[in-house]
Amino acid sequence: MKYPITNPKKILFPGAKITKEEFVNYYKKVAKRMLPLVKGRPISMKRFPNGIKGDRFFQKRAMDYYPKWIKLVTVKRKGQPSIKMSLITNLDSLLYTANQVGELHIWLSRYDKPDYPDRLIFDLDPPRAGLAKIKEAAKDMKKLLTELRLPCFLMTSGSKGLHVVVPVKRQKTFKEVKDFSRKVAKLLQKRYPKKYTTTPGKGKRQGKVFIDYLRNDTAQTTIAPFSVRAIKGAPIAVPIEFSELSRINPQSFNIKNISKRKKNPFARLDARAVSLNNAEKKLNKLLES
Repeated sequence: MKYPITNPKKILFPGAKITKEEFVNYYKKVAKRMLPLVKGRPISMKRFPNGIKGDRFFQKRAMDYYPKWIKLVTVKRKGQPSIKMSLITNLDSLLYTANQVGELHIWLSRYDKPDYPDRLIFDLDPPRAGLAKIKEAAKDMKKLLTELRLPCFLMTSGSKGLHVVVPVKRQKTFKEVKDFSRKVAKLLQKRYPKKYTTTPGKGKRQGKVFIDYLRNDTAQTTIAPFSVRAIKGAPIAVPIEFSELSRINPQSFNIKNISKRKKNPFARLDARAVSLNNAEKKLNKLLES
């Protein structure tokens, strides 16, 4: 590691007694699985440098004190000055970023083609006490995406929900991909109006699962696979198989037990990227029927 862990004995998760040293070393253990999934994507962090009991803040901008070997990219922002954001490119940059202490949130596009996403995501947000409902939503979403002949992958959020991810070729803009994902969400809502909603407001959901497609937009972020969450017990966002849904919950994996898990269903995620052209034609027909 090029940069030493600062304050290694600081307790970040009091209940589980997880130190900063354990936190950073966790990323060293999962680096082989995590790096291919986050490389080349601008990083934002939901930081909690003094532990989950301390202050938290969201950081997009790369700080002036970052060492020169951390790769930075200039990101344009609509109506605002451009900023420099950092990338994770190798083990050292991953561990340096982990040493800043925060949840890692990534773009759905890569820095070299920022307006063309290579992942499409549906965040399944449950109603209160709705664990069974989001598992059912994941299965229904998979069924629909399979009908559209699209590959789909599943990940626990490490928080309350589940994420369904579709790898796509970098052919369409965020505007086009967001429109496609909106139509998918609307079709699922149309088929199961009592179970799903695309309305963001929590007070308007009426006990339904919220199909959040809004992350499929320029400069929006999503929790990175294998990121630790700033939640009691240090839960982790972990790729899983759909067949595991019956025995896995959004917070099943954490820093203490992740070493027992060897499989990585996201290993071929990017290799499965597809064009949305044929799926879009079929989707429009389904919406019209």
